Amino acid sequence: MLEELEERRSEIIKKAEEYKNRRTEFNSEASKWSELRDELNGRIKEAIEKAKEFKQQREEYEELIADKKAKRAQLNRKASLNYAMVEKLRKKNDMRSIQAFERLRKRIAELELRQQVEVLSKEKEKKLVAKITELRREFDGMEKELEKDRKLQELLKKAQKYRKGSDKYHEEVINYVKLSHECHDKMVECFKEADRIREKADEAHRLFLETQEEADEAHQRYIHYLRDLKDFDRVINGLRRKIREDWTFRERLEARKRAKDIYEKFREGEKLSTEDLLLLQRSEMLFK
Repeated sequence: MLEELEERRSEIIKKAEEYKNRRTEFNSEASKWSELRDELNGRIKEAIEKAKEFKQQREEYEELIADKKAKRAQLNRKASLNYAMVEKLRKKNDMRSIQAFERLRKRIAELELRQQVEVLSKEKEKKLVAKITELRREFDGMEKELEKDRKLQELLKKAQKYRKGSDKYHEEVINYVKLSHECHDKMVECFKEADRIREKADEAHRLFLETQEEADEAHQRYIHYLRDLKDFDRVINGLRRKIREDWTFRERLEARKRAKDIYEKFREGEKLSTEDLLLLQRSEMLFK
């Protein structure tokens, strides 16, 4: 029975060591997933911070756009007022309609803006430049006709001055709109990047929890086997103590029996050997 218990104890020790090693491996793996998760969370934070910076910059551009639009509108109103006065004088002098002049100016501005912001093939850009040149010639002719009248010329210069200032603000608006769109695109890309990284971070966290759970389970099994080992040690030690006690008891009984026999021989006058005398002496110590 003792051998069976000791054999079982050896198996428990092996199992305990096995789960201890497994616990160490799972904890190590969980630590790696934890480090990766923390690193990814750091990258998420960086991406979001960049997105916020682009958002703030975009808001600043939007404020500039609103300011430039307001100034452009103010100059447009002044230009329109002077163009209206020019129109009155034109009617008196039977000159070509200033409205047609203004429409032509707007058409030229639209085509020039298209040339600046659109990506065109060489052929289309060539045709666009030719069209702008043609309209410019027509515009210059109308402008010279309007400049014949001195008063009208002064009004026209004012109108053109305001319109030129308005066009300048318009260009700034277009530029800031472009920058605002760029910031918006970059902001959106940063948020998308944060979402992509977050998916990886969530997966790393899931694996961390899964591995940590396995480590905890291995730890519980390890503790369970340690408790079993203590129980086996207690039983085995108790059994060994009992065996020792039983062996001592049997030795004492045998020694007492032999001593009794020697003593009987001694009483009957038989000669005792040195060994018999020593055994008799030991038995007396046992009987104390």
